[in-house]
Amino acid sequence: MLNQKVKIALLLNKDMGRRILHPDDIEFLKTFADIQNLEDLPEKMTEDYMIKAMKGADGCITGWGTPKLTEAALAEAPNFKILAHSAGTPKAVVTDGVWERNAKVFTAAPIIAIDVAETALGLIICSIKRIFKFNRMTHAGLWKKLNPEVDREEDRMLRLYRYINIGIIGASNVGRNLIRMLKPFEADILLYDPFVDEQKAAELGVRKVSLEELMSSSDVVTIHAPNLPATYHMVNRDNLALMKDGAVLINTARGAIVDEAALIEELKKGRIFACLDVTDPEPPAKENELRNLNNVVLTPHISGGHTINGRYELGHFVVQELYSYFTKGVLQYEIKKEMMDFIA
Repeated sequence: MLNQKVKIALLLNKDMGRRILHPDDIEFLKTFADIQNLEDLPEKMTEDYMIKAMKGADGCITGWGTPKLTEAALAEAPNFKILAHSAGTPKAVVTDGVWERNAKVFTAAPIIAIDVAETALGLIICSIKRIFKFNRMTHAGLWKKLNPEVDREEDRMLRLYRYINIGIIGASNVGRNLIRMLKPFEADILLYDPFVDEQKAAELGVRKVSLEELMSSSDVVTIHAPNLPATYHMVNRDNLALMKDGAVLINTARGAIVDEAALIEELKKGRIFACLDVTDPEPPAKENELRNLNNVVLTPHISGGHTINGRYELGHFVVQELYSYFTKGVLQYEIKKEMMDFIA
C-alpha cells in the first residue's frame, strides 16, 4: 500500500470526464490519489488549464480532446511518473518530454479493441447471412419464397461459418479479440500480419498467409491493421480484384488503409459486398459514390469506445491500472517509445 496519496491530474474536458469516469471509480481513485472535482473540469481542455492541473502531479489521465502534454505542463510536475490515456492511440497526447522523463505510458486500447471486434463480428454475421439485402427486399414488398429469381441469386451467397474462410488483416488487439470471438463458429481463419511468425499464428489458431492469398481465398476479409504510411492503401485495385465473387470486405480500422476509388470501381461490378465503419475522409462527402451503392453498408465510425457502458469500462480500466502501478509497480499494457511507429 502507498504511504501517502499520489496526485493525479485529470486532463479531461468536463463532458469526457463524466462519460469516462463512473462515480464508483472516482471514489476508488480518491482512496489512493488526490484529484480535481469533475465539476471543476473545463468545457474544453487548454494548455493553460493543463499547466495549472499538472503542478506537483505524479501522473495524469488524458483522453479524447486532450491536447499534447507540452514541456510547460510537464515542467510543473518534476515527479511525473505515468500518463494514463483513457482512449486508443496516445499519439495525439504524448510528447518527447514524456519519454525523456522515463515516464510510463498506457492506454485503454485493449478495452476499445473488444468493442471494435464485436462490431466486426456483427457485420460478419449480418453480411454472411445477407441480412442487409433481405431487409431491403422485404421492405420493398419482396418475399424470398415468392421470387425464385431472387432465390437462385441469394442462395449462392448465403453461408454457414464452418465452410468459409475468414481473412483477418492485422493481429492487433482488435484482430486477436476477433479471432477469439470467431472460434466457436469453426470457420477457417487466415491471417496476414508481417509481424506475426508461423509459430505465433499457430498459437492463435490461424493460418498465416500472404496478403494476396488472403484476398483471393477469403469469403470475408476484415481489416484490423494500424493506420501507418506502410499500410496506406494496403487494400488496393490489384488485390481487390483477387476477391471471390460474393465475398465481403469489412473495414472497422481506418479508411486510408483502403484505396476507396479502387473499392468503388470493384463494388460497381456487383461482385463483392462491403461494410465500412470508416472512410477516408470521414464523413464521406455528399457526392461520394459509396453513398449510392446498394452493395455497401456505411456506418458512422460506431466501433471503438462509443458505447454508453463501454466508455465507463475505459475509465474503470485506467483507474485499476493506475492503482496497480502505484501499489505494485505493474502495468498490463504499457506502451514503449519504440512502439509508437507501428501502433495505430
